[in-house]
Amino acid sequence: MKRNMTAAVMALAMSTVMTAAALSGCGQTPKETVPETTKAQTEAQTAETTGESGKDGESSTGAASGSYEDKTIGFVGMTLNNEYHITLANGAKVEAEAKGVKIEVQAGDQHASADAQLGIIENMIANKVDGILLVPSSSDGLESALTKCKEANIPIINLDTKLTDESLANVGLDIPFYGTNNYEGAKLAGEYVAKNFEQGTKTAILKGIEGQTNAADRYNGFLEGAGDTVTIVAEQTANWEVDQGYTAAQNIISANPDVELFFCCNDNMGIGALRAIKEANMQEQIQIIGFDAVSEALNLVENGEFLATVAQYPAEMGKLGVDNMLKLFDGGEAESYIDTGTEVITKDNVGEFKDYLKTFE
Repeated sequence: MKRNMTAAVMALAMSTVMTAAALSGCGQTPKETVPETTKAQTEAQTAETTGESGKDGESSTGAASGSYEDKTIGFVGMTLNNEYHITLANGAKVEAEAKGVKIEVQAGDQHASADAQLGIIENMIANKVDGILLVPSSSDGLESALTKCKEANIPIINLDTKLTDESLANVGLDIPFYGTNNYEGAKLAGEYVAKNFEQGTKTAILKGIEGQTNAADRYNGFLEGAGDTVTIVAEQTANWEVDQGYTAAQNIISANPDVELFFCCNDNMGIGALRAIKEANMQEQIQIIGFDAVSEALNLVENGEFLATVAQYPAEMGKLGVDNMLKLFDGGEAESYIDTGTEVITKDNVGEFKDYLKTFE
């Protein structure tokens, strides 16, 4: 590996809030604006949260807000068995508390839980929630639930994992999306590899759930950024899970004992891969780059067991989801698209990033 490893520069900006003509119900078209974004402000909470609005009717962003005591936002998460997704839900909970709106959080047990999400959405519609924040487990497998939401005139905001354009067209919806540009984040990781590794580095890739937009974007973005610096010797789907990452890495190491780098499309799979690498006593040979910057991955970057991870800001997604849903409740428009930002975290800047996270504990 080359020695000229450089620290990534932390750069995120605050989302700009814009208001315009009325938008209500699932089928309305949101505003075509891409505002600036910032780092998330969040803290851990659990269970259903009901909060109070700011002083003198002011929201936490300084804008006047209405009364939301009779409103309920349904938050449909991908899973709550992953720190990243817990942080995303917590961002929404904290902002809901600050704005005085009730939020109900539910999710499936696994990342690949489209059937569970279908049932959750149907229950929320039956319980007459006023809007839904959705982190889909399948980018194109929730059309029946989206259709029911449209029929019930319940607005949806899509967070983190983007629903496919084809799926939205089939349902006849134009749904706002707030999340990471996963392609660009993974491209940053690939560019880091291109800058710091020798050409032809034997590389394995652990991929996320087949059919998920995030999984494809992270895979393709990394390949573009890394270019011919990497020679792909193996790739396997491990569905974002630690245990599956471990098994996949075992298989890859067994078949490719000369592998030098694992790019794991999330940190969970990277943590599983690290276990397999340790068992094979190949820590000196194989480097790991993850994606998500969960706390365990940051610790592994700090102690040198991960080379890097890509940070994204899930709590900001949850916060922005709540803020823009309240705009819809107020008869305004939601932002159409917000990129919440990514950054490569290495040993050079992990301390700074961890200090930043502490401000939201």
